[in-house]
Amino acid sequence: MTDRITQTTALEGHGHGTLPVWKRTPEPDAGVDASVHARLEFSDAAKERLAWLRTRYPDGYQRALVLPVLSMAQREFGWVSPQVIAFVADAIPVPRMWVEEVATFYTMYNKRPIGRHHLQVCTNVCCAVVGGEQLLEYVCRKLGVHPGETTADGRFTVIGAECLGACGYAPMMQVNDDYHENLRSRAQVDALLERLAAEPDRVGTDPHLALGPGTGPGRMLPRNGPALKAGGNVHTPEGGH
Repeated sequence: MTDRITQTTALEGHGHGTLPVWKRTPEPDAGVDASVHARLEFSDAAKERLAWLRTRYPDGYQRALVLPVLSMAQREFGWVSPQVIAFVADAIPVPRMWVEEVATFYTMYNKRPIGRHHLQVCTNVCCAVVGGEQLLEYVCRKLGVHPGETTADGRFTVIGAECLGACGYAPMMQVNDDYHENLRSRAQVDALLERLAAEPDRVGTDPHLALGPGTGPGRMLPRNGPALKAGGNVHTPEGGH
């Protein structure tokens, strides 16, 4: 069997389209335990960033803070539960419904716990024609899950994603905040998954590290103001781009 992932490649045990493709993590249900969010408080770093964010908008325009503060809360607490929605609304402050409607509209907000590594495999047109759907199937088979599921050890959540804006470097997937592009062979995918699985759990007292309640990827809060470096957070195989 060829190592190359292409649109016409039939993966062992899975033909084209045999797995359901979830475009987002599922909504919370009765099986989700949100008790970990019973008592919420931003870290000192998050409080500092919230104070800085307030300076970016005139008085009376607090609604503009909903997206950045909700994103910051997800980094801090791991996922967006009803308790997190209420916490963000009180922290801004704005009506709770304003936060609820944003959290349920955008797919970037996870309404249930996710794994430490959130794998979002693009299956939109440009990726699909060069093996994006087969890439999703292969990742799921390697990890023993279906799209939308999390591995038993809590390390990986895999979903199919709509266009992630890397059409010229397809197929690709986003891992937490990083893009991994030109994933055209099983060897590349295997090496990536092995490296991620081997990463030690992040522990410590770094105020910029979002430990949360033990769910979701540990991520550093964005710095205030500095321009993004060209090409930052993008990983391509040697010879890519």
